Amino acid sequence: MRRKEADHMRPLLEIAQDISEHPDLMENAETTKTMLEGFIHDSLIETWGDSLRTNRDEAVEHLRTQLAPCRDLFTPTELRRIVGTEIYWLLQTQNREIRPGVNLAAMRQDFVSEVVYGPDPMSDPDSPVRRLGEMETYLRSWADFPAFGFGVPALDDATGGILPGEICVLTGAPGTMKTSLALSAVDNYITRTDSGLVFYCSVDMAPRQITMRLMERESKVPETILRQMQARKDQEYQTFRDTVLGKYNSRLVIRGNEGAHQVNINELIQQCLKRRPQLVIVDYFTRLKTVGQSDLEFVETAMPAILGFAHEYEVSFLLLSQMSRSSRSDQINGRIGGHGKGGGIVEELAHTEIELLKQPVENDKDMIIAAITKARRGVSGRYFALGYDGPIKYFDGTAQRVSKTTQKKSVFEPVQSFYDRPI
Repeated sequence: MRRKEADHMRPLLEIAQDISEHPDLMENAETTKTMLEGFIHDSLIETWGDSLRTNRDEAVEHLRTQLAPCRDLFTPTELRRIVGTEIYWLLQTQNREIRPGVNLAAMRQDFVSEVVYGPDPMSDPDSPVRRLGEMETYLRSWADFPAFGFGVPALDDATGGILPGEICVLTGAPGTMKTSLALSAVDNYITRTDSGLVFYCSVDMAPRQITMRLMERESKVPETILRQMQARKDQEYQTFRDTVLGKYNSRLVIRGNEGAHQVNINELIQQCLKRRPQLVIVDYFTRLKTVGQSDLEFVETAMPAILGFAHEYEVSFLLLSQMSRSSRSDQINGRIGGHGKGGGIVEELAHTEIELLKQPVENDKDMIIAAITKARRGVSGRYFALGYDGPIKYFDGTAQRVSKTTQKKSVFEPVQSFYDRPI
């Protein structure tokens, strides 16, 4: 595209000539460059117009010609950056519709002023003073909602807790008491705060099963006995019931699959918008996928959506994740971490990841090990044996630090009599 023949090219050359004739201006290079740059920006637009984007090299050469009398003021890189700034202006004004009544000339003047003199820190949304104010407002907004933990002090200290806007992923094979640890987090959050809603989305177990788990936790009575007590209308059962309602009513909602209705990621987000929870627990995450969708396809879109929602509304998320058969095999062989269903994006976008595993112990109950495989503010690579009561599926808050032993095995073993065979 041909360059516009505009008579605005000569004024820039004349200005450069005038400056070169004043030694004091040439000596005070930074001030002179600032004064001159506004004219350069206007000259670029008037001379090249829309063709600037496809003629940037010619535009740089044009500026060098126009600024020849004081060519030492600007390096070629600085001129290229000035051209780049004007290309940004063209993209911003051409790719969006300018609302009626907007003064484009005034916008242009503000733009050039900001480029030449630098942004006003108080009005620039990206300046440190604005970011610091934003951070302080953020901290004040959740002052009443502390970082949630699992009610296991050693584990919570090691992870650093999960703050509003963060995601914790809890991974484990079936039977590793993921749901029990999630309910410990519910209890811990509600006990430590006076307000704030917990939204428990159970798409693995029916909501009534989660409710029974709460009854087991509060009563310290196994489900089979609770059922018998309820059937005979035992007064102690009524006491347990009142305790659960007094503790969780107005602080906890439990939603899940009901009959043929299957909860999906869109419904989860909509319910969060409606209910405005502080803590959201999904048990378990990949069950939110739609029919025919693979775990990987689901997670690739759902994890960024969850992270975006968490950041925008300052909500904490605890996502429970099952493990594939290959991941369970890896875990048995001592490889810990990155086993959440859906691939690496789960671990990549999570702020904290905890992997649960069960280890048999001779003549004793199995150990439930919590491995901290990722902790942005805590310490990853730590392992804890969690104290628990198996019959009532309850973690008692105790934990013992354990270490991971490594037994190296040979990859290849010789076949019997292999070396006795003739070559």
